[in-house]
Amino acid sequence: MRFVPARSPHVTAGSAPRELAARGCGPRATATRPQLPKGASVPRQLSRGRRHAALLLSTALVASLTPLVARPAWAEPEGAGPAAPAFLTGPNEGAPNEIALRYLRAHPAEYGVLAADLTDLAVASSYTSRHNGVTHVNLTQRHQGREIFGATATVNVARDGSVVFVGDTLVTGLTEPAPAAAPLDAVEAVRAAADALDLAEPATPRVMSRSADPAQRTVVSGSGISEQPIPARLGWQPTEKGLRLAWQLVIDDSTDVHLWNATVDAATGDLLGADDWTHQDAPVELAATLGRREAPTPAIATTNGHTRRITPPNPVRDGSSYRVFEFPKGDPNDGPQSLVRNPADGTASPYGWHDTDGAPGAEHTTTRGNNAHAYTDQDANNQVDPGSPAEGGAGLTFNFPADLNEHPQTYNDAAVVNQFYWCNVVHDLTYRYGFDEASGNFQVNNYGRGGNGGDDVQCEAHDGSGQNNANFSTPAMDGGRPRMQMFLWPGNQFGLPNTVTIDAGPAAGTYEAEYARFTPAPTSAGFAGQVVQVDDGVDAVGDGCTPYTLPAGAIAVLDRGSACNYHAQVVNAEAAGAVAVVVVNNVAGAPAVMNGSMDPEVGIPAVMVSQADGAAIKAGLPATGRVQRNLDRPAMRDASFRSETIFHEYGHGVSNRLTGGPTINCLTGEEQMGEGWSDFLAIASLLNPAIDDPEQARGYGQYALFQESRVGPGIRPRPYSRNMEIQPFTYDSIKTGGWLDGTSLAAPHGIGHGWAAVLYDMTWDLVDRHGFNPNVYESWRTGGNNLALQLVVDGLKLQGCGPGFVTGRNAIIAADAVLTGGENACTLWASFARRGLGYSAVQGTTGRNDNSEAFDTHPSCRADFIGRAAQPALNTVTAGSAVPMKFQLPRKRGLDILASGSPYSRLVDCDTLQTVGPDGAITPRPLPVAARNPGGSRMTVDGKGRYNYPWKTDQAWAGSCREFVLTLDNGFQHRAYFKFRD
Repeated sequence: MRFVPARSPHVTAGSAPRELAARGCGPRATATRPQLPKGASVPRQLSRGRRHAALLLSTALVASLTPLVARPAWAEPEGAGPAAPAFLTGPNEGAPNEIALRYLRAHPAEYGVLAADLTDLAVASSYTSRHNGVTHVNLTQRHQGREIFGATATVNVARDGSVVFVGDTLVTGLTEPAPAAAPLDAVEAVRAAADALDLAEPATPRVMSRSADPAQRTVVSGSGISEQPIPARLGWQPTEKGLRLAWQLVIDDSTDVHLWNATVDAATGDLLGADDWTHQDAPVELAATLGRREAPTPAIATTNGHTRRITPPNPVRDGSSYRVFEFPKGDPNDGPQSLVRNPADGTASPYGWHDTDGAPGAEHTTTRGNNAHAYTDQDANNQVDPGSPAEGGAGLTFNFPADLNEHPQTYNDAAVVNQFYWCNVVHDLTYRYGFDEASGNFQVNNYGRGGNGGDDVQCEAHDGSGQNNANFSTPAMDGGRPRMQMFLWPGNQFGLPNTVTIDAGPAAGTYEAEYARFTPAPTSAGFAGQVVQVDDGVDAVGDGCTPYTLPAGAIAVLDRGSACNYHAQVVNAEAAGAVAVVVVNNVAGAPAVMNGSMDPEVGIPAVMVSQADGAAIKAGLPATGRVQRNLDRPAMRDASFRSETIFHEYGHGVSNRLTGGPTINCLTGEEQMGEGWSDFLAIASLLNPAIDDPEQARGYGQYALFQESRVGPGIRPRPYSRNMEIQPFTYDSIKTGGWLDGTSLAAPHGIGHGWAAVLYDMTWDLVDRHGFNPNVYESWRTGGNNLALQLVVDGLKLQGCGPGFVTGRNAIIAADAVLTGGENACTLWASFARRGLGYSAVQGTTGRNDNSEAFDTHPSCRADFIGRAAQPALNTVTAGSAVPMKFQLPRKRGLDILASGSPYSRLVDCDTLQTVGPDGAITPRPLPVAARNPGGSRMTVDGKGRYNYPWKTDQAWAGSCREFVLTLDNGFQHRAYFKFRD
């Protein structure tokens, strides 16, 4: 099914001046707002109740700006089409920035602040989305000439000046006097932050630059604690006791993966806040999944199938070719490597992937270019390993096969090429959906199309800073280079990755061994030779820290120690003629993964055995033996071969740059959905109906866990599925103790997986309505999956800082109002309502425990049944009887008019009519039960468009109440409530 042309978004406001009031964004939810101390002379922030009243009262204010249209949207679902979507205002004159400032200052109460709080607003960024004409004006709130950290508003202005949607985290009560002096300078603030973050003592920090403005913007040297110089600025930090003058600093942790945004009290040096701009799975959250030796058999399974090649509409024909796991393969489970030619998209990368100067011809013949620089960083120093960018030559031919039966360090080039290819694919794809130069995307050269350049993604394969993970670090300011780190997944649940075999003698046998990140990997064939304990004649026997000689082709046995590092030990062994190195641990317990420098590069493998095994091996010498891959288990898995992971990690950069604009990272709060957007971007982009079924399981991360298909449980709490028996998430599941068996979803990954579950349903609902387009490079008009991607990206731009689930919902519905004139409003409402994000859902703050779920759709997207008591009255019927459910459409449309899974009924409380489980558990809520017909009957329709769905009820429902929901294929719902008697 193809889309109809989009309706014009240039319309006047609807009947209520809130975010899409007529479309039904419901009560506006806000982020947590710091309060001034008790006794302050200014009013505190409005309570939710008073704020809601203020929203209603503001109708008159908006009416003074523009005429209102009273007709609600979707009042007649089968009529001429949807009514005009409601924006906050109608058309306005002036530049978008002026309109945004004027609108916000005219409606302080609507946003929980006072007029005095909005006297000093600054435009942090402003850009226009080309595809829908909306200008996203991102404002920062200031006090006494300095920024209030985190106090922002995103005001979205349509082409005709209509204010579409506002998301904010504004702070109230700013007339309170506050001290202007800062006892601590920037260097002292760096020392205080290092102490609070448990970093090393900064080594001779010095000021590299300082401005004379009120923010006193200062750059402090990295001082041994930061990979990059440390920017610092002075501003106000909101706290429960009011504003505190504070230094905000960005520290790129030189000893770990963290990118810290730390705020230090300028008077006391206390740490007031710290956000980690590096996103990764917490190891403790992965512990349970990593412990699975074998993948559990899913209750409902699908098999992998054929994947269709996806290419951009206008490829750049630069002759380049890459042997990769081609789009849309999520990982090697979906098929083998193939040689892909000319994959760059001419819209997003007009000069190909290896350009940086904006002229024909590649500047780089390695895996480097305008959008990404891919290489290995096995020694975890955040530098390019020598020779590790793969070389394609003048023809840009990157043809490096990988043998997946060997460890990843045997095919570094193949991994780097695959990561380069996918980093560029994600760049090009998200570009087409609006993550472009003006909105802060990642490019060296922006080709004069807006934004700041110099921020291509550092795509690091085989990163040595960890394992069983991946991460993405996003500097807040457009122009700051992000870093993607892909790790190895050793699979130690199957045993250690390598073995040392002693052929004969007292030590004969096979010993499991760990690996070294800085050496080649042992192969399946292995490295055989005489096993010799090293004695260099200096200091302790076995340290091998000074040059020595060995029999040619020997396997050197060394002791772990402190006299020199692993790299020095292996370099000396290689120089002595060894073909492999076995390091014996010097402490009891399991052997360790070894780290070492990549310069100079070593050419022989090194492994480590335990102290006990090492003692046995040494006691059995002389002997011959072999170092090889552990053949009793699979080879290690490589995150660089998981396009799903690359999409996910890159997605963190997308959601951070788009939310609040390209000058701030502001995905804050316990309802933080960043992990959900990243899972969504990966899954929606790689969607394949040959493999994926919306009613069956679609897991995430299976390949890394050595599972063979997408239906495995993966690394999320539950697989994704529209079937709520498989994925039971509803909005209240985010609460402490609200998940299955009274457990809590971990923040942010578990909570994010809940948001992704909602978006997964939404995507399939849109596919049901508009069809599936396997080519996601094409326009949002060409398929429901393309539309879902567009709405989510647009929603990120609209929503503003500190969003929770309800704000994210509202922004997506607003995005559809702009894009299609609200054509999909009821479909979207039905998707959200089914997961508890219905019209009456309340977000509260962005804390996890003050939200309230609701399963109702927007009033303009629902109607009653003929002959049944109108909502919310109860109809009483006999349990087990057949109940005719009649409804009227303006015209007869045939019988193929119902949405997937429609109709259904769900248990509700007879008094409150809320969907609440009888056992008190939050998850799972009572599940939708598919309605069935009695006997051989089915839904019928007469010539006047009156439909009758005969519903067979269940005798077991006696004494209970249920809601009956019939959803049309456009999302419009007919609803009724029933009480069942014996």
